[in-house]
Amino acid sequence: MAIGVGWVLFGVPWLVMLGGALFRRGGAVELRRQWRFWVVPPLVAALAEALVYVGAPVRVRFELSRGSLEHLAQTVSAGTPPEEQRWIGLYPVKYLEGSRGAFGFMIKDAGFFGSYGFAWSSNGEPDIDAPGSYRHFDGRWYVWSDD
Repeated sequence: MAIGVGWVLFGVPWLVMLGGALFRRGGAVELRRQWRFWVVPPLVAALAEALVYVGAPVRVRFELSRGSLEHLAQTVSAGTPPEEQRWIGLYPVKYLEGSRGAFGFMIKDAGFFGSYGFAWSSNGEPDIDAPGSYRHFDGRWYVWSDD
């Protein structure tokens, strides 16, 4: 949805400007001379869209937060109940759920119609006493959605 809004906000004005430049006197010559000015914005937009499509922002944020996430996972799997957290790495925490061998947290303000977060389990799909579904993400990590 955000990609569509971006194309409307930036793509439509770009097309209008391109059309205006084409229909000006000597426009085609001027466009050839300034081709970088006209080519770079759509290429940058397409690259950003491709990165979002393949999940690069989610993966980078997760990897930058991995140390904090793994530390909390080890603490909970050792039997220590999770303390209230405001942040885990780069993620603002809405709430935490944990049990021996598994824990999960919901990310504050993630999702339009539901909540999303991550769950960790030492053996298989997390067994957390909270509603939701799990989709494998990486290693022992799962994406947790409360549907």
